[in-house]
Amino acid sequence: MPPLKNQFSAGIGFGLAAFSLFSLLPIYLQWLQPISGYTVLYHRILWSSVLLLIVLGLLGKLKENLKPLMQIKQWPGLLLGSGLIAIQWGVFVWAPLNEQTLELSLGYFLMPLIMVFIGKVFYRETLRPLQWAALLLATIGVSFSYVESQGLSLVVLLIITGYPCYLMLRRHQVLPTFSAFLIENLILLPFAIIGIVLFGGLEGESLQHPFAYEWTWLLLFLGVAILGSAPMLCFIAANKRLPMSVLGLVSYVEPTLIFLVAYFLLGESLSTQEVITYSFISAGLVLTLIDGIREIKKPK
Repeated sequence: MPPLKNQFSAGIGFGLAAFSLFSLLPIYLQWLQPISGYTVLYHRILWSSVLLLIVLGLLGKLKENLKPLMQIKQWPGLLLGSGLIAIQWGVFVWAPLNEQTLELSLGYFLMPLIMVFIGKVFYRETLRPLQWAALLLATIGVSFSYVESQGLSLVVLLIITGYPCYLMLRRHQVLPTFSAFLIENLILLPFAIIGIVLFGGLEGESLQHPFAYEWTWLLLFLGVAILGSAPMLCFIAANKRLPMSVLGLVSYVEPTLIFLVAYFLLGESLSTQEVITYSFISAGLVLTLIDGIREIKKPK
């Protein structure tokens, strides 16, 4: 099997794994009540850093993955990447807490379309007929959400600009997957520790140190790190292997699975507009997966 074909099939696998695991977060977060969303975000950064440091240390690859920190020319990209990803994680928590869930949903629906646009304009990527059909179906579905939301809020704008810019930065600043994710978490770690100590108590009180919890809570926070780190690492790996336009189309797996989780497992109600949106996007996803399977099987 040719190397490019290997890269494509691996990229599809990483992408599906990333977006499938991301969709499990809403279920897991139900177990963390009454901890605030912001505190969960701080612990996600803290425990992701601890987990990666331990794993890479045991594998003897810690020094290798921290090497970009010693290169001054890498710092602007690392700082920018940390800022972009922190904004995305923060918006993901802030929006539901401030009755902006619909805008959050619209942002994640629009983001793949922006990624396809970037792939066409900046990377001169081409789409095959099935991919064009999938894009058309997704656009129709998203249009219903756009009309329902009556425009683009700040939440939507942050999502549709933040993640694509982050992915473009990661393509420009070539770093190993573990290095990029580890260093971004380490840069954000001091802010996370301060946030936990000041506001991390069960009722928002201050703590003596970031580990001042019962062991059951510490295990739950570790679970957040695993469930947050694994899909993010897969996401970065898929970004390195797939055209931006293909990654954009595959990323519709996440909101579709989140919908299925919310409806069937969390018992949330479903509006007519959501039925229309998800129906078109699901049809587009089916075409995208068929196209991906045909591309992998196609002799080169």
